[in-house]
Amino acid sequence: MIRSASGSWEIKAMFPLNFRKDRAEQFVQCLAEGTSIGRVQTVDEMVALAGACFFALMSHGPILRKMAAQMQNQALPESQASEHAEADEEMVFNDLHAAIEFSAHLTMLVHDGGYDQQYEPVVQCLVTQDDGQKRVLPVSGFKQGD
Repeated sequence: MIRSASGSWEIKAMFPLNFRKDRAEQFVQCLAEGTSIGRVQTVDEMVALAGACFFALMSHGPILRKMAAQMQNQALPESQASEHAEADEEMVFNDLHAAIEFSAHLTMLVHDGGYDQQYEPVVQCLVTQDDGQKRVLPVSGFKQGD
């Protein structure tokens, strides 16, 4: 609930997050060790797992930038000065959100049976988000439209 300007409480559409520290610790440990996460049964556990995966990805920002450069047959320039680190972190944060959304879209197409009309079994692309605009730059696995 949010207090409105008039002082009364209003119910807004928000995500009802229930976070469990012990489950987050388990997810992070399994991701770090490459072991099975086991059953994820509830919406809360799905969100916690997504959060753990997002955290793990954010901690690999420089590696992700290197992989993106390699996919474009380019070398990653030497590390930026420390004053650019925050901007780089924001870029990785935004690009990861865009990549997760596109991966979710592809997964939805697989689930709904519409994937094979547009994509090959393996898709490679570069996904970015800048100023709220998402862009997908195909590398391979995209079928040509009619």
